[in-house]
Amino acid sequence: MMRQPQHSSVSAGRCSALTADSHYPGGKLLWMNMTSNIAVQEFVSARFGHDDAQRLEHIARGGKSNKKGADFEGCYAVYVIASIGAATTPAECAHHHISSQETAFVDDLCVRNQAIGTKRNYQAKNSDGSAADWTDELRARFEKQIIVDIEHHRVQQQEQVLVVSCADKAAANQKKIPHAMQSCCRAEYFPYELTSIALLMSHTPLQSVFAKLCNSRQLARLDEAFRIILGQWHADNHAGRTVLDVLTKAKASARPDIFGGFHPPQLCWQEGASVPPCTPPSWLTEVLDRFQMGGTTVECAAFKVSYNGLEVQVAAHAPAPHPDALASLTSPRDVFMLLMSVEAEMLAASPPTEGHPQ
Repeated sequence: MMRQPQHSSVSAGRCSALTADSHYPGGKLLWMNMTSNIAVQEFVSARFGHDDAQRLEHIARGGKSNKKGADFEGCYAVYVIASIGAATTPAECAHHHISSQETAFVDDLCVRNQAIGTKRNYQAKNSDGSAADWTDELRARFEKQIIVDIEHHRVQQQEQVLVVSCADKAAANQKKIPHAMQSCCRAEYFPYELTSIALLMSHTPLQSVFAKLCNSRQLARLDEAFRIILGQWHADNHAGRTVLDVLTKAKASARPDIFGGFHPPQLCWQEGASVPPCTPPSWLTEVLDRFQMGGTTVECAAFKVSYNGLEVQVAAHAPAPHPDALASLTSPRDVFMLLMSVEAEMLAASPPTEGHPQ
């Protein structure tokens, strides 16, 4: 005779909660309610007691605080990466190395310019309360980090930055920094928003650097670029990254390419090619000449065709269409349809980029 497995009282209580509603205030069970925090707390209070309900609230508050802080740090890292990418050449971006949570007194973000030996550390405080204040404890940390940077890291120039999400708090902190420290320490304001589009709309400097990276002011495009860079940063930042690495992989993963203002050398030729392609294939040139559609521009590993406000990109090593398809073209519209089909076939044939399945 097969024995029935024994269930613990917790398991039995959990199972009975799926069929009975006697433990829930009001006599109703909110099935799979993932949004009502109050309802969950009421259930826990009724089922386990007031102390557990308070404990649950403290857990939730700590989790939200940690998430808020991590989100703020991530968004600020994207701002730093985009700022460097917009202000320097791709070759110079290779010299800028960014890391987070180093062993340091100022540890949220560290940016090194390895070409000239500079180092900048950031401490991010996503708060408009006392948690974001310049304090004696924070002053001591900044002073010790200055010594570590100069005597241990041997940097030529260093700076410590306190980043807070309240403009008034940033201004007040700047006034509190001792005069002797102001040459290498400062306070900075960076807003916190619940969505990236709101952040772009509220922070003009952020919007400006993305407009330069994308060669566009379309807010939807800037928002997409922000999200891609944020994903790339979080995907592999345990050992730090160069700005060139982050932006190059962000550009490679964007389909279509929305980083029209950033042209890293790594993407200017197909892997294994001996020289980067600089002239379009003869079949493309002949088609454009036939319909007087102008020439092409080179955007990394693709040739961009623009005509009457329309744009399409063709991979530099895309195979030539069948001669019958070329012969059947009768208008610029047909040309665009053909080029889009060529690019679609290239995308379908390429392996998906890690983290971005096609």
